[in-house]
Amino acid sequence: MVNYTDDPFQMDEEIPEYYSGNDVSPRSKSPSYIPESKASSQNSLLQEITPRYSEILNHKLQQDNNLIRSRIEQLKMEEEGVNTTTTEEEEDAPKYEEDIDDKLDVNLQKKLQLEYEKTMDMDQPLTPPENFAPIINTIYRSSFPQPNNFSFIKTLKLKSILCLIPEEYPQLHTEFLSHENIKLFQLGMSGNKEPFVKISSDLITEAIRIVLNPENQPILIHCNRGKHRTGCLVGVIRRLQNWSLTIIFDEYRKFAAPKERPMDQQFIELYDDTEAIKYCQQYNLLPLKWDN
Repeated sequence: MVNYTDDPFQMDEEIPEYYSGNDVSPRSKSPSYIPESKASSQNSLLQEITPRYSEILNHKLQQDNNLIRSRIEQLKMEEEGVNTTTTEEEEDAPKYEEDIDDKLDVNLQKKLQLEYEKTMDMDQPLTPPENFAPIINTIYRSSFPQPNNFSFIKTLKLKSILCLIPEEYPQLHTEFLSHENIKLFQLGMSGNKEPFVKISSDLITEAIRIVLNPENQPILIHCNRGKHRTGCLVGVIRRLQNWSLTIIFDEYRKFAAPKERPMDQQFIELYDDTEAIKYCQQYNLLPLKWDN
């Protein structure tokens, strides 16, 4: 065996680092001993960092508390049967900035109206709105139709338009619909947005009743960009057609790209279609099939 003159398993307080000069006694027998120079440096650093850390922590806690209070207030209003989607009557409700894809640009509409009035006597090319596509038979989808799309809209021979934005419909568009004898349905809803803004299931159910009613067809569905709110409604219609969620989400992403929203896809998957199916069965609308 090997004989050690020193203990090979020295404790922390026995390590020579904690001895000074010829002093054979440790300055501290505590394993947490720190030399005075190091302790002074660390204390100085802590004094500098602690106030900033406390400020950041307090700010974060305040943000979290505000979100929690907002959520609690919303849950209380839902329990009391208050419509949490109408923020104009709720002065204390939290305000959320709308995504640019959800909000109608009123100034742009005025500019387009002036341009249209200058060229309204000319032959207009047939230009479909952005994201235009047939959904099934004479049910169509698109973004918000602009004046340069009016000539194309005429070819669809629409009976109705379903608008899913809350902003007031522009006067020029209202006059066009009146001239073409097209009925306007408007179900203003906010797009899905974190953390608590979400599309109303009841409004989507009402939209299903409007869209699938044969008396309202041909019909065009649109929101602002024809991506998110329109995509959620179309996704629910696809469920009534018994499409798989994989194919439904593929179609949604095709129109919503590059701004696909997980909350939209979650809404499509979790939407309770009980009332929509009852309506369809009542009027013998299922299964939804393409006309020959």
